[in-house]
Amino acid sequence: QANIFSFVACLKQRPNSPNSARVRSTKQKMTKIVLACLVAVASADYDFANEPPKVHWTRHDKYDSARVKSRAGKGVGSKPTIMSMDVTYTVDGDEYEGYVAYPTAPDPKRPDGFPGMVISHAWYGLAEGEKMRAEEAAKHGYVAFALDMYGKGKRATDRAGAMQLIGELNANGPEVVKMRAEAGLDQLRAGGVVSEMAVVDESLIYSTGYCAGAIWATEMARSDWGVKGVSVFHANYANLTAFTTKMADVWMQYHHASYDRVGDEGLLELETYLEGADVKVWETVKYGGTYHGFSDPTNSIFDDRAAAQSHASMFAFFKASMPKRACEDSTTWRCPG
Repeated sequence: QANIFSFVACLKQRPNSPNSARVRSTKQKMTKIVLACLVAVASADYDFANEPPKVHWTRHDKYDSARVKSRAGKGVGSKPTIMSMDVTYTVDGDEYEGYVAYPTAPDPKRPDGFPGMVISHAWYGLAEGEKMRAEEAAKHGYVAFALDMYGKGKRATDRAGAMQLIGELNANGPEVVKMRAEAGLDQLRAGGVVSEMAVVDESLIYSTGYCAGAIWATEMARSDWGVKGVSVFHANYANLTAFTTKMADVWMQYHHASYDRVGDEGLLELETYLEGADVKVWETVKYGGTYHGFSDPTNSIFDDRAAAQSHASMFAFFKASMPKRACEDSTTWRCPG
């Protein structure tokens, strides 16, 4: 009964919400509102099986991630030409298929190579959303690698398939999960498949991830694998008690949906553990009126404003952690010319 009242109250509030997406018809708008409210009242019992369904989308569809500028970062001016492709690599004798994107021309301002970014996919497996983010990172001057946690050809098309894949992964035990995550990170380092295509400054490797991928992205800081910073989106907060001072020097950033399954209590718990691990630079950002999966354009509750703002914030956060060149300072982050 309480859920019914919550659902009705939600319906009354949502049509006037400033975060409601613009749609072409009243019918489409009401459909989205009803879905959003159903997710909201179910959030207390939310688990993987209750995630919103996917929609058809490819990274070649019209999606301008710079439509909304965040005060935290203005994006880039002239974006470099990039190369991107699927790549196969081996982990413990088995084949995995990741996705690499990188600028094609060297940057004379970075004689040691480009910063690297490893991207951990959501529970469906490596898909269009993560590939688009790799290309976006390359346009910001990163060598980006979207890893594969399941194995070549293992991708889900629905929630049942995703549940099966992540269940099979976790059934292998935490050491195997960590091995696969670290193998993805290693592809950006000397000897990795990406090193054959572009030069990466190994002192500037960053980690990002979505949903379940946020767990693996965070593990790269928690296990002290040498990442400079971590920024994750609508994360699953797992293994918080494993946070230690080994991750104290890693810059940590979390993008949280206001109606996410972990709730505000989960967010506060995360902040407590970040402080307990003595992490020197960390921040959490909550996006009002958003739901788990808001940054994924293949997700039915995708929010383009919050997605663009959160990723602009990520790039600014990572750039702030990089050593400043002689002509830069903490105010401008720019050099003449």
